[in-house]
Amino acid sequence: MVSRFILPALIFTGLLVSSCDLNNAKNPLEAAFPCEDGLAMGTYSCENVDLFSELSIYELSGDSVGVYLNDIWGWKDSKTNTEYALVGLTNGMAFVDISKPNEPVVVARLPESNLNAKFKTLSIDQYPACNLGLGETARSKSITQGSSWRDVKVYDDHAFIVSDAQPHGMQVLDLKKLRSYKGEVLELTHDALYDQFGPAHNIIINEETGYAYAAGVTQSEVCGSRNESGLHMIDINDPKNPSYAGCYIDTEPGFYRVAPGYIHDSQCVIYNGPDSEHQGKEVCFNSAEGNVVIADVSDKASPTTIGFERQAQMQYSHQGWLTEDQSYFLMNDELDERNLGRGTKTYIWDVRDLDNPEFVGYYEHETNSIDHNLYIKGNYAYESNYNSGLQILDLSGVASADLERVAFFDTQPQTDAASFKGTWSNYPFFESGLIVLSDIETGLFVVQPNLD
Repeated sequence: MVSRFILPALIFTGLLVSSCDLNNAKNPLEAAFPCEDGLAMGTYSCENVDLFSELSIYELSGDSVGVYLNDIWGWKDSKTNTEYALVGLTNGMAFVDISKPNEPVVVARLPESNLNAKFKTLSIDQYPACNLGLGETARSKSITQGSSWRDVKVYDDHAFIVSDAQPHGMQVLDLKKLRSYKGEVLELTHDALYDQFGPAHNIIINEETGYAYAAGVTQSEVCGSRNESGLHMIDINDPKNPSYAGCYIDTEPGFYRVAPGYIHDSQCVIYNGPDSEHQGKEVCFNSAEGNVVIADVSDKASPTTIGFERQAQMQYSHQGWLTEDQSYFLMNDELDERNLGRGTKTYIWDVRDLDNPEFVGYYEHETNSIDHNLYIKGNYAYESNYNSGLQILDLSGVASADLERVAFFDTQPQTDAASFKGTWSNYPFFESGLIVLSDIETGLFVVQPNLD
């Protein structure tokens, strides 16, 4: 099944940018809808971002009734060099071949798991995700199958998928199955199901170590409940046989809404930043509701907190990402726009001393939308800010919170209201330079920035 925008791919005859320069890598095809005079396809507001294609929710799910999009990630098949978008739906996953970005193809779908027999003890009203004002609560409760929240990451050619506000566990799917596509959409089943927790808000993977970290676990046999939560650690070095590895919970930082110690999202790395005391350790930078919390998880049997900090006006530390030199941490606050009636702000933390993270300041956008997910590649931050779409920021002035917007693509040009609609997330790490965006109520967008 392909996009409704089926246009011939034009081979770009100019000099191709070296694939080693991932910031400026450019797909050798011409975009079907270049950004011209501030618009792509005559509809979407843009600057320095071209539109290749769009896939509707119907094309992605096969059923547009009551289905929405959520998270998105990417995978490149090392054997075929095919790039895929892994698109989260409220009832499962869709897998899209974007090797011809003007003509993306849905090659497979995976339905969500079901752990009702094991963890179905809460009504939808009792799940914390439905009671915090994070997302459209009425819509979340109206979904008869699935959940508004789904998250996916990739390790060793396998996808790892979790979902919040329902008993789900962690699905494991061998992505090499996508090679079997012959023209008819594959209906897949997962290869493994890790069932030691029910809901999880996010799954974080450190590809350097082969460990996954489930965040936002509120039902679990061993780590995570409504009484206390944190990071539920899983060994995925053998992807089809994931095993429980340990538990990180620290309730000391305080200012929690869901549960003491609750972590909403994280980035876990082998630390090689400027703080020599902690170099070589496996460190997680956690967005923990009221705080930024930095933890040493090298010893899964005895993880420890290194440092934490909060900013007085912080409403909800939602998600964040490190600069590539691991000196600064950019963070989204998902509730400050609505709770404080102010415009979009990206929080910036100086983490050069892990024991004592310091708030630098925030970059003030010229929009009112809620900032949701951001990622950093090279010297740019790629933010998905709900009704303002993809915002690309130059980080040259990050030390003084002096960022500069250099490009954007707005999937909801009619509004930038502070509501939970629009672009959920983006994946900017394809070697081709393509970026895929998931818009909750519209579908998948394949775009490419021009940052030369």
